[in-house]
Amino acid sequence: MNLLPVAALPPVILGVELTIDLNEGLRRSLRTAFGMKTRAINLQIDPSMDLIFLCEKTLPGTLPCLGALTRPGVIAVTLREAHLAWQPDPEHPIGRGTSTLAALESGSCFLTANSRKIAIASFSERNVHPTHVTMEMLGRPNLLEYLRSDWFTLEISGTNRRRLTRPLGFSAVLEFDLQLNPEAAEA
Repeated sequence: MNLLPVAALPPVILGVELTIDLNEGLRRSLRTAFGMKTRAINLQIDPSMDLIFLCEKTLPGTLPCLGALTRPGVIAVTLREAHLAWQPDPEHPIGRGTSTLAALESGSCFLTANSRKIAIASFSERNVHPTHVTMEMLGRPNLLEYLRSDWFTLEISGTNRRRLTRPLGFSAVLEFDLQLNPEAAEA
């Protein structure tokens, strides 16, 4: 079977607003929840656990930006590019205590649908800048069944360089390539 060249089709772009909530501190939240003494908690929990973040959003497969996935003959969807973007608030410019993407150290991007989860991109310290993070693709798996499902979840998780002093809102932008069966594209 011959595939229509990827370059002949415009990419599908998905942009999702996410927020990493303020770090309350795992030891503190456990101490409050279970009434444990601080010393016991410090002995049992690695301090670096406070630097783990997770943010996710569940989205419908019927989003208008994914409409091209329903066209006849689409047989594969692969990730072309992925990045995180942060815009400074004009009322609160970057300054002491501002949470920017530079607070992140490493992370991964996952898609989950129908009880199946797949890692699609990741980043490390060298990819992180205050207003953007470029992610590296993890292979070229076919994501069609994930994005065509009724609902799917986009997750960004990883580690911080330091604790966040304010919640960090940002956009995850994913660009996908479509592959068509040429016979269906001609019909």
